[in-house]
Amino acid sequence: MFRAETGEAHNSENVPAATTGAGQSAFSCKSLVTRRSWLAPTTWARFPNRRPTLQVRHAIPLEEKDSPAAWVGDFVDTAVPLRQVEPTPSVCRSTPETRTYAGARDDNQAVLLEFLRVHGFRPYQLVLFLFSILTYVSDICSDAYLVYAYHRQGDYYWSYMTLALLIIPAMVMTAFSLAWYVLDRKVNVDPPRTCRVWTLRLFFHGLQLAPIVRLADAVYYGLASRRAELSLAMAVQYTQLMLYEDADSAMLRMIECFMEAAPQLLLQLYIIITQGTPEHKFQLVAQIVSCFTSWLSLSWSLTHYQTALRRSRVEKANLTWLGSVLFFLWKSLMLASRILALALFAAIVQGMWFGLGLGLHWLLSVGWLVTRGTTFCSPNPRTFTEFLFDMVLGAVYCFDVVNVREGHSRLWYLTCYTTIGLENLLATFLWLVFSSAEVTVPLSPQHKWMLRPSNLSSWIRSVPQWVLPVCVIGSFILGVWMMLTYYVFAHPSKNIKMCVPCDVLFDCNAVLTIPSIAPVPPMDTKASEATETPNDAEYL
Repeated sequence: MFRAETGEAHNSENVPAATTGAGQSAFSCKSLVTRRSWLAPTTWARFPNRRPTLQVRHAIPLEEKDSPAAWVGDFVDTAVPLRQVEPTPSVCRSTPETRTYAGARDDNQAVLLEFLRVHGFRPYQLVLFLFSILTYVSDICSDAYLVYAYHRQGDYYWSYMTLALLIIPAMVMTAFSLAWYVLDRKVNVDPPRTCRVWTLRLFFHGLQLAPIVRLADAVYYGLASRRAELSLAMAVQYTQLMLYEDADSAMLRMIECFMEAAPQLLLQLYIIITQGTPEHKFQLVAQIVSCFTSWLSLSWSLTHYQTALRRSRVEKANLTWLGSVLFFLWKSLMLASRILALALFAAIVQGMWFGLGLGLHWLLSVGWLVTRGTTFCSPNPRTFTEFLFDMVLGAVYCFDVVNVREGHSRLWYLTCYTTIGLENLLATFLWLVFSSAEVTVPLSPQHKWMLRPSNLSSWIRSVPQWVLPVCVIGSFILGVWMMLTYYVFAHPSKNIKMCVPCDVLFDCNAVLTIPSIAPVPPMDTKASEATETPNDAEYL
């Protein structure tokens, strides 16, 4: 979730470490890089944890900010005060510039305005936030109803399985969310909160609503950044907090989806394929609704994560509407192919072999993540907390691929999707060979140790045997096509080269994108000015 950096920036521009009024040395905290280049100076960011006014020294003279390298991180207030500070004419959106020494101030204001133009809160984002909440709640409610329906008709095994897949991932997601709050407080990147706020946070986390809590914070910060009386610096401050909470919510939602929605979708498809038609038609409708909402939640969580990740990376261009649509289609088709293939595989083999095959895929994924070394829950890779996170992220890789490398990813996607495609092809081949074997010839003793007795539902047997394999292969091919279309025509970089040198393609020193998933409010402010420590009551 953050990248630890200490000392001075080690690049072309001399950006000093922030110090307090007592002359304390540089601290380890989140870093935020610019939109301009990967070699841009690191900007330090930390919220003050003391009531007295925090003094900040900026070693760069004011006139140096007039250079083209000036960016938003150099001019943002340290914190958002409780009371509106009388804004200076140079940074107020509603007041024109009236000072005579307007050169540097005009440039500063232009940088802040450009940041708000690109990353500022828009009314349509409120609709997207509400849609994220709707998909989450509908997915949970449909699964909860199936727990009740299975239990009412006496299918206790399916009821408890559905309940376990509902509760365990929610507890893991809640644990990660609370751990991130603790980490943010340790490095003082989270604004001070009142006991009432923490009580509400813990209450809603107890209800397993961690993504909704963070989305509510993001909506609050986004709406607050639109207030007309705010200075530009405070508007940027609120916007950065909005991006921060949105990115955390997107990551939590993605983890929850691949630990709950994906297994839940796989389980419900298996029940539909292998069990008879339910006595109550409404239960069949609930199963179909549960499958659809789980599939929609999975696709949307990946799209939301990609959008939030790029918005929170200040040096990255935002995803366009066309890019979002193509990315959603890419992921939805890939997920449909993968989960349907796994459901067909689970319907014909013994549970031990299904678990062994999926477990081997998970083990290889975790091994790769540990080898690469993520730093999402700790500033240092290969710690115990990072290992736990890699184990959870490995569950995501059982169903789809999430790119965690900065730089060229074509070789990585080629390897992963080739592996997934071969696994899907093997599953569909076994389905074609053995799905109706017992109808014509009973299973031999040497086959029963691997294959389960055929107990497919009547409506599955009425469907031509080739239909489901065609759906698996066709969805995979269309997903690959959408991926290529996205990278060629709609990628935000707009400069994707089809051919790159081999030494660049096989470069293993690429930076992981996950550690800097979200920005935090930078520490550097106007030269030699003190900023007011935020009051606890200011924040929801």
